[in-house]
Amino acid sequence: MVTAVYNGEEYLEESIESILKQTFPHFEYIIVNDGSNDKTKEILDNITDPRVKVIHLVKNGGAANALNIGINEAKGQWIALQDADDVSSEHRLQRQLEYIKSDSRLVAVGSFIKCIPGNDRVEQSALEWEEVFFNSKEHFRNEQFYSTPMCHGTGFFSKKAYENIGGYDPTFKIAYDYDLWTRMFEEGEISRVPEVLYKYRIHGNSLAHSNKIDTMNEILLSTFKSISELRFQHLKRKPKLLILGTKNNIEFYKDNLEHKNHYLMMSFLEQDLKNIKKAYSLYQSNEIDGIILVANQQIAEILRFYRRKGLSYRKNFFMIWIP
Repeated sequence: MVTAVYNGEEYLEESIESILKQTFPHFEYIIVNDGSNDKTKEILDNITDPRVKVIHLVKNGGAANALNIGINEAKGQWIALQDADDVSSEHRLQRQLEYIKSDSRLVAVGSFIKCIPGNDRVEQSALEWEEVFFNSKEHFRNEQFYSTPMCHGTGFFSKKAYENIGGYDPTFKIAYDYDLWTRMFEEGEISRVPEVLYKYRIHGNSLAHSNKIDTMNEILLSTFKSISELRFQHLKRKPKLLILGTKNNIEFYKDNLEHKNHYLMMSFLEQDLKNIKKAYSLYQSNEIDGIILVANQQIAEILRFYRRKGLSYRKNFFMIWIP
């Protein structure tokens, strides 16, 4: 069990207690204090349970870096995550371990979540939206390169798979979980225990919720990195991809991402029937290496068109979401 915490004094004790009360007793709990300057260190230093190992970092280096440090210290073959302000049900570890061992194809599992608010005001509709977002996902592999398949804190995964993909990428401060799961799919299947085993606390001022543009930028940059490294590494050059989207989609990319995308060479066409066919012709003539579709109401029809032409989803054509 691994938790990274930065200035988490408000909910840390409740979060830790939910782990120490697990019905499955055979675990170690590594908590990495990521340079906190509140009472986090004091709370952690007062823990006497021998299953808990605390690592204090002098400087804050971000959650991905702290998680890598904690997981590298772990001795077990399975890693469970717990965010420092969330709460796990007492049966969580037992149920996730049973579930992942029931199918040899699985390398990671999550669970259903129940959203709870922090002390800052969060509308009930926002809590319900977040629950639907995570709990309604079904075709997990289709989420690769598009969306995160699970709530990060519910994660339970193979340490070997984690090591094979190189762990978390610390360059991402917000979308490090999405980036990890995208690469984890290369090792096996990801699924979810169909039970609420985790209470996910929503804060209106969290990094992911307070700045939607920064969050979207990181998700998309992670997507471009993964497409380049997982699908086109054999080219030994920067892959050439074409984005099919609306004029607003293309403007968003140029305003927010063009100067940051060091992974792919991008060209653009507005998404209409003529250009959908033109993109395929460019692919056939090797002028581009792949096609990126911006999701819209007609996306299912466009996906069918490219599949009929012999292209493979998540191999040489991809789907993303751009506001």
